[in-house]
Amino acid sequence: MERERKQAVWAIWFIVFPVFVFFIVDHFRAFPGENVTGLLSFAVLIILVSLFPIRIKSTSLIPLHGIALAVFLQFGLIAEMAVTQLALFTALLMLRLSKKEIYRIPFNSVIFLGVSMVSAGVFYLLGGTTGSMERMTADVVIPAAGYALTFFITNHLFIYVAIKYLTKRDVSFWDEGLKWEAFSAVMIVPVGLTVAMLYNQIGFMAILIMGIPFVSVSLILRQFHNSETTNGLLKKVSSYGYQVNENLSVDKIIDLFMDHVQTIFPVDAVHVYDYNPKDGLRFRNSTESVEGRQVDKLSLKVSQTSETLHFQSYKQWQEVETQDILSDTESVISVPVMRNQECVAVITLTSGRKRVFEKRHVMILEFMANYLAVAVQNARNYEMKKKESERCALTNLYNFRYFENLLLEKFDKGTSEDQQFAIILLDLDHFKRVNDTYGHHSGNEVLCQVADVLTNTVGSAGTVARYGGEEFVVLIEDTNLSFARSLAETLRQALENQPFVVENDLSEGNESLINITASIGVAGKSEPDETAMAVLRNADRAMYTGAKQQGRNRVAQFS
Repeated sequence: MERERKQAVWAIWFIVFPVFVFFIVDHFRAFPGENVTGLLSFAVLIILVSLFPIRIKSTSLIPLHGIALAVFLQFGLIAEMAVTQLALFTALLMLRLSKKEIYRIPFNSVIFLGVSMVSAGVFYLLGGTTGSMERMTADVVIPAAGYALTFFITNHLFIYVAIKYLTKRDVSFWDEGLKWEAFSAVMIVPVGLTVAMLYNQIGFMAILIMGIPFVSVSLILRQFHNSETTNGLLKKVSSYGYQVNENLSVDKIIDLFMDHVQTIFPVDAVHVYDYNPKDGLRFRNSTESVEGRQVDKLSLKVSQTSETLHFQSYKQWQEVETQDILSDTESVISVPVMRNQECVAVITLTSGRKRVFEKRHVMILEFMANYLAVAVQNARNYEMKKKESERCALTNLYNFRYFENLLLEKFDKGTSEDQQFAIILLDLDHFKRVNDTYGHHSGNEVLCQVADVLTNTVGSAGTVARYGGEEFVVLIEDTNLSFARSLAETLRQALENQPFVVENDLSEGNESLINITASIGVAGKSEPDETAMAVLRNADRAMYTGAKQQGRNRVAQFS
């Protein structure tokens, strides 16, 4: 909700609520003394019920409306409004509202005041009267049913309109929660009438008789809901575990982790830090901007102690860190990511609400941190093995296995027949002389320098690979033969004009500068059904017959 609208809500409440308090005070001045104990007992019962809401799926059901109806039937509208407001404040305090959500107190308070008055109005219009009720007759049941139905409709309608037009959120009027609220509304009448009738017959004991089952059922269903919620969270964690076991990169694994954390935990911010003793703690990923931001001391402490921190409010961690770093933060979980008994990363979750993270959240986050550690290590091993299988260990260029697979995947497996490409194949001239004169180690150094020249010259125009020995190959996609020949000539000149540094390993080891030339063959796809490997063989023919056999240090085009 926008700030101006929140201010308007507070302004309305500060006008309406004092008037309501005035009527309460004025009403209770003349309130019979013998009713005070009963009303206080109802107030205690409705507070207890508010402390233990019944959770069904994502909906919290608080059977306070039934108790409120009993209070209304027994003591009248003002008493009902008083205990309803008391229950409302209790329930909202249990929701652990953040500073940004505190407006919900006046927001719901005004709505419930309006709902109580409208419901009472319908009750009186239907001929209902409040006071002593000894039997369930039509004169009582029909107005009470009208009260319950009006309470249900106006409550949901007021909240729907307020959310849709004040907070500008796109909400549905008919949702899953409405079904359970309707069920709750149906139960209001028998519960309210039963409590009111029993109170008239046996007095204070009626509250104990009805209150104990209320609280007991709420506690049982709450425990059941907690178990169901934990199982649901574990299923989401299991889903995350399956997904990270796929062949994903480290960055994608961490992105997947961030996405799942935000759906599993009630967080405002997620921070993932890398840690090693040399560089310390550094941001790896975050749901907030980290530019110019310092690492919080809570995460730093976790990296140093390798122990989880769990705080329910700012007061618990204010001596360690200030809210200048963790702004608008109350609840915090910070867990270490361990590998080989050492902390390698830290995950920190924050929320602006108090007591939002429970013990199960700590357990699940530690579980996910273990998943993350294993998944990242597996991904790094996979990337390393993949690189080893695709790269030439000497030059760090792609090897021929990778290059051959690239050709087959891109051009020989269901690819459009009209896709054009060209291949440049080059062989260093008289390279055996380099090995024989300066040693094979120096020859390897020259090959590395040649690889650098080719990579820098080709750039993003193509893919460079080591074909084998002193031969190199370049793939140029979506191009014509004219461009490929021009690039090949550029490569030939770049090699010819580049002095290469060698150390004479066969003598004193002095450095020398030598020149290298290359014979180059170029071929492109000329027929729709021509395979990529055929084009490669044509480039090979052009290199040997058109360049090598014609004097070397030249470019030849297959035709």
